This record gives sequence, structure tokens and C-alpha cells, in this order.
Amino acid sequence: MKRFRRLLLLTLCLWIASSGRAQFVSWDSFLEQQAHNDEAGEASFWENFAEEASYLHDNPININASTKEQLEQLPFLSPKQVEDILFYIDYYGPLHTVGELMLISSLDYDTRQALSFFVTFGEKPVARENPTLHDLLTKGKQSLITRLSLPFYTRDGYQPFTLQEWEKAPSRHYWGNKLYQVTRYSYQFGQHVFAGLTGEKDAGEPFFTRGYDKMLGTRGYDYYSGYVQLKDIAWLRNLTLGCYRLSFGQGLVVNNNFSLGKNAALSNLERSTTADPIHRHGGTNETDFLRGIAATVKLGDFELTGYGSYRHYDATLKNDSVSTFLSSGLHRTSLEMEKHGNVAGVLAGGHLKYSWNGLHTGLTALYQRFDHPLASSSQAYRQYYPQGSTFFNVGADYAFYRPSFSFLGETAVSGNGGWATLNTLRVNLVEKTYLTLLQRHYAADYWGLQANAFSEGSEVRNEEGVYIGADVQRFRHWRLSAYADFFRFPWERYRVASPSKGIDVMSSATYSPNEEWSLQARYRCKTKERDVASAYREVWGGGLFREVTQRIRLRAGVRLSGDWSAQAAADYCQVNAETIDYGVRTALRISFSPQPVSKASKPFRISSETSWFHTTGYAARIYSYEHGLPYSYGYRSFYGKGLRSTLLADVTLLPRLTCSFWATATRYFDRSEIGSGAERIPQNHAEELSLQLQYKF
Repeated sequence: MKRFRRLLLLTLCLWIASSGRAQFVSWDSFLEQQAHNDEAGEASFWENFAEEASYLHDNPININASTKEQLEQLPFLSPKQVEDILFYIDYYGPLHTVGELMLISSLDYDTRQALSFFVTFGEKPVARENPTLHDLLTKGKQSLITRLSLPFYTRDGYQPFTLQEWEKAPSRHYWGNKLYQVTRYSYQFGQHVFAGLTGEKDAGEPFFTRGYDKMLGTRGYDYYSGYVQLKDIAWLRNLTLGCYRLSFGQGLVVNNNFSLGKNAALSNLERSTTADPIHRHGGTNETDFLRGIAATVKLGDFELTGYGSYRHYDATLKNDSVSTFLSSGLHRTSLEMEKHGNVAGVLAGGHLKYSWNGLHTGLTALYQRFDHPLASSSQAYRQYYPQGSTFFNVGADYAFYRPSFSFLGETAVSGNGGWATLNTLRVNLVEKTYLTLLQRHYAADYWGLQANAFSEGSEVRNEEGVYIGADVQRFRHWRLSAYADFFRFPWERYRVASPSKGIDVMSSATYSPNEEWSLQARYRCKTKERDVASAYREVWGGGLFREVTQRIRLRAGVRLSGDWSAQAAADYCQVNAETIDYGVRTALRISFSPQPVSKASKPFRISSETSWFHTTGYAARIYSYEHGLPYSYGYRSFYGKGLRSTLLADVTLLPRLTCSFWATATRYFDRSEIGSGAERIPQNHAEELSLQLQYKF
């Protein structure tokens, strides 16, 4: 009877899945949705997420042979969903199609669609003898990617200059050409051995040429990152040498991996305590990573992680003290080169975790020291900023999972006595209806230089707040979500000369009646207090001023035929401050992706998007995710009045060689030049072409 019911349900699911055409959601659409969920326009960790997701997409997991650790790599799966997938495969046998995932009740429509980008449905392989060292080093999958970007315009910084002109204005002249170039190599043997090397040259940086100093610009690429990683070999869960990122607990002590946005917090907060804490770093983010060694060993119900790092940081020095750490990663002018890696830092620590029957507890310790002290400041809002050269943090994280609720959090203390805590309760009220309650308190004097956690501000410091959110997936074809975040800053901040407060509310509705089309509407309103701008103080007087920002986004997607699809989006932003500014953007994207008629065919895809934007002030700029070449996804802000068009094409020239093209053209209607200083373009339009080759062998 059990087998009969399973066969009947499977037949029904396959009939439903086959009644529509091919899957509507594309890889680009998935990334775009994650970008908006994680508020990537405001977060500095979007690139880390895109890098990791793209790598997993290019190297999918065989779901029928997967382990708990492998499934925990996927950023959208909760611990319960991971357990349910493994239980289903163990009890009923292998999965064969995406449609069969419908039989796992905890996997909603969005999760099933997301899984299709990261897993395959192959047969469970027959156990084989342990591979030899020669097999590990020579029989893996290799990939080589190189990308070149050529702008068809010339910024003022690239104009020829004399020594006298450079001495007069050193910040207005770039020592390299205007080309951007990056090369990546990666190696993977199963799910156990990984290696990679990346070299990047930003536009304006010297490349095998001399900069203003004969010692600069001669090493080729301005930035290198590389790693070797072993995973899930007996008791060794992870060993990484080279560049890596860490994430423990809720991020109050260490988190230089990607972070959660407020909307994403509605669905996948639980992942932070179960995922692998060590992440290889082979991307082009030049700031948020460590360089050294990190390892995790599993001993029964315990996991022990140790890590050490030594690397150089870009910084502005004042009286031999660090005034500001820099994160742009650009070294084009002589002034930028002088700040390149001028501060060295050593970091070490460990994490001990215990897991049993839904209970997780952990303890994190971190020690960090720089060869230049962080400077103190006489400015009131910087009174509690980190000072000195040595820093120490200790944090305890905890989590308890049950089918109907989960509770997780972390409390940490810094060496100067400051403390921070973050606690979350998530309740499953009824089937597929979730309520999230999050509380946070970050003292003004908490020093967490490697911290990155749920917050309204840009740092884990000087913030208190309560977040309430709801995610409803129980209605057929509908997904409804909303949150309200009440926050307060107990001490002064930049441009805010006294304690301040605010509120951030959002509501979203998604309607997907079938795989042919979908609709989404989102409204967000944020109110924050700040000082009145100096030009308006005579009108508005002193004290704090309330700034209200409202954003509306509408999006519709439709599959026009088996090969053609279209997506339209409209964004509106209004900022009520000393003046009222607004911004509007409309966009239309058309994609053509024919299905290959045979394995020997050469598939390709092409996508074109055009945006019209009109904003009356910089405060009302509109952020939007923009599709680009693989491993180069990004967020873009639209400001002013103009049009922007992009064209993306992928062509498989050979079975192992893929060529990608990306062309952009932007024209402004409200100006005769773009930018200022060395970045000025002496015309109102800018065009650019990028070419990328990927060879797998």
C-alpha cells in the first residue's frame, strides 16, 4: 500500500510538472531574486554570495549521493529541509526529477526551483576504492576563465600627463590603462578536493609596467587570491590553505562571508548555525577575506575549528596611526598606491561547537593585532570607535530546533568590556506560515572588527532593535511576506549629533499561478532621524530631522514560448527630507534560450535589457540588480535622467569552450559630462564591451 501511494503521488506530480512548458525560473532570475531578498544594493557582501552560488551552480551536487554537509552548503535550505531530503532518499529511494521534490512537504515552490540549479538527479554511485594521491591531483574537473572589459570612452585620469602635471595633482592621474582583466583557475575532485587561483587588474592599475614608484606595477596583477581545500575526509570536515572566509554563530565575533538582508531573514536564519564555517575565497573581493590556514575536525557530536591569518590591509595613516581602513581595492593613482597594503595584521582564534538532537551550542574566540594602532578621535560620534592595536573577542552562540519552532542567538564580549547580543525566535504557527521575532543589542563600545550581523547600520555597534516578520506560503500560487524593524542608535552617529531612532517596514506579495508567468509587488518604507543639512538650518532650525524613504517595486515575468521569455520591472522611490525627491525606473528584458536538439548541438542564449530612469536627486537613486557575465554579477544605482541598455550572449563554441559577450550603453539626458575629477567622462554617453572565455577540461 505504501508503494502504491508513492507511485500514485509520483505519477500525479509528473503529470502536473509536464502539463506546463519548461521551467520558468532562470539562473539569472534566481540571482536577481536573491539580490533583492538580501538587499544587495546596500550590503557589501553580495559579491561573496554571487561567487559561492555561481561555483555551486557550475558544480552541482548529485542529490541522491549527497551528504548532510554537502546540502548545508546551499544557502536557501534550512536544517529541517536538509533532514527531510535525506530522510526521503533513504526511505523511498532516489529522486529522479524536480517534480518529485513536491513529495517533500517542507520544500515550497521557490525552494524546489532553487534546488534545480544546484543538484542533479543521477543514480547513487557504486562504492569504489579510495582514490590514490595521483587520482586526487590529476582526475578532477578543471576550469579556466578569463575576462577582458574594454570601455569605449576615456576618463580624464587616463589622459597622458607630464611629471609636472602629476606633481601638481597626483590624484587626477592613473598609472595604468583603462582595461579591466581577470583570470581564474579552479580544480575540483568530487566534493572533497578544491583548488583555485585568481588574478585581477582593475581599470587604471599598472600591469607589468612601472607605476610612479619603480617597485610598483611590476608584479603583473594588482591582486591575487588562491586556496587549496580538503573537505569531508573521515574526521576532517574542512582544511583550507590560502584565502578563505569565516562565519560563526550569528556573526557577532567573526563573519566575513555574505550576510542576510532583512527580507531573507524571514526564511533562512537557521542556516547560520549548521553550515560549514570555512569558505574558500577565490573571488575578486579584495577586502573581506583572511589569508592563512583554517581547519575543522569532527569528533562525534563536537566540531572544533581553528584558524590563523596574516595579511596586509589598505589604510589611511595619520601620525603613524590608522585613520581609516579602505575597501575599494583600487590602486590607480600614486596616492592609492601609497596606501596599498601599508598595514599588516595577524589574526587567530577558534570555535568549538556541540550538536545533538536539534541542540547547537558554540564558543568562539578571536585575537587580532595590527602593526599600526587605530587612532583615537576628538569627534563626538567617533568616541567609542575601536582604538589601539590589539583586539580580543569571545562569543557564545546557541540554537534549538524543533518542527514547530526554532530559537537561536549569540552573545559576545569585546576586550574593552563592550558587549553585543542577537536572539531570534521563529515559530511555525500553522502549516507553511512562519513568524519571526528578532531582538538585538549592540553596545556603543562593542569592538567587533570582523563582525557582520543583522543590523540597520553598517557596523555591529551602537544599535538596538526589534524585528517582527511573517512569511506565508500556505495559499496556492501566493507567497506573502512582511516585516517591521524598530531600531534605535543610543549614541551619536555620522551626521546625527544625538541619539536617534527609526522604523523600517516592508510588505511583499508574489503570485505564480504556473510556470508560465509570475507577478511580484513590494513596498518598503524607512524612517530615520538625522541632522538638518546646513543649507536648510535657517528654515528648519536645529535638532533632528526625520527622513522618510519609500520604495515600490513591481515585477512581471512571462514565458512567451518554449525559447523566449520576458520580464518587466518598475521601481519608484520617494524621499521626504528637507526637500522631496523622487526617482522612477522602468525596465524590460527579453531572453532567447533555445533548447538543444541533441547533445552534439551547440546551445546559446541571448538576453537584452533596456532601462529608462528619471531621478530628481541623489537621495532618490534607484538600486537594481543587473545581469552580467558569469562570476561578475552586480548591483547598480540609477541616478539622473537617461537610458541604459545591456546585451548578454553566451555561445558554446566547443563542447568544453564557452564564449560570453556583454555590451552596455548608457546615455544621460540631463548632463553633458559624466562624473568628476579623474573619473570624468567628457561626454553624456558611455559604452563598454566585455568578453569572457571559459574552458573546462
